Amino acid sequence: MPFFESVPLAVRNLSLACACALTFAVPAVHAAHPLQTEDTGTQGAGNLEIENGLSRARYDATTLTLYQPQLSVGLATTIDAIVQPSVEWVHASGQGSISGFGDTNVDAKWRFWGSDPFSFALRAGVALATNQHGLGLTRGKTSEHGLVALTWDHGPTVVHANVGLTVVPRAPGTPARRVMTGVSAALMQQINEHLILTVDSSFGQSPNPHKTTWPGTILAGAIWTARPGLDIDLGWQTSIDDRPVTRTWLAGLTYRFSL
Repeated sequence: MPFFESVPLAVRNLSLACACALTFAVPAVHAAHPLQTEDTGTQGAGNLEIENGLSRARYDATTLTLYQPQLSVGLATTIDAIVQPSVEWVHASGQGSISGFGDTNVDAKWRFWGSDPFSFALRAGVALATNQHGLGLTRGKTSEHGLVALTWDHGPTVVHANVGLTVVPRAPGTPARRVMTGVSAALMQQINEHLILTVDSSFGQSPNPHKTTWPGTILAGAIWTARPGLDIDLGWQTSIDDRPVTRTWLAGLTYRFSL
């Protein structure tokens, strides 16, 4: 999933500390789940992909469970339309629990250049305030995001790299940064026809304008192709340059088919 979609803007109802901690902790599903880094691949005209991503992040005494399905529809050989809703469950010790729908990402992706082994793509869109109980953007607000993706594919090794930014509405009475830049990279190594091992790392600006270093994450995972068009994945992620450390488990099921 792209790093900009790994940020449920939610948890602020429980505490600002929890929100900042989980900002870079929960990758959503996109790219090849469980990766955060987007690849340049598109579905092709008339093809669909459904990714079901589930993550559970633990920060100190706070737990965030996030379900983010993603539907990608191939509109043309190099163009996809993407919709990604979310459901969140948040529990903070001593502050109770809250759950409900989160925000929804609506994106487009265009692979605009390719010459083996390299290819480039753009992915951009908006997050819509579809959340319940304040688990995201303020009603009527949107958050814009976009990235450039590079893929180097020299089988059985594939490398992806992203540079992107997220623009969020300014929250009244807070000095939080509105425009945040991020970078990420991933390595995928195919072991056999069924198994791919992955390593992914991302770094991005903190919402805290006084923080000059870029907190990040590192993730290790595996993707198992049960049969053509059906992948099962598992991943583990930890935060970098954040205290306390946030640890996240991820699991996913991806299905691809044609209309």
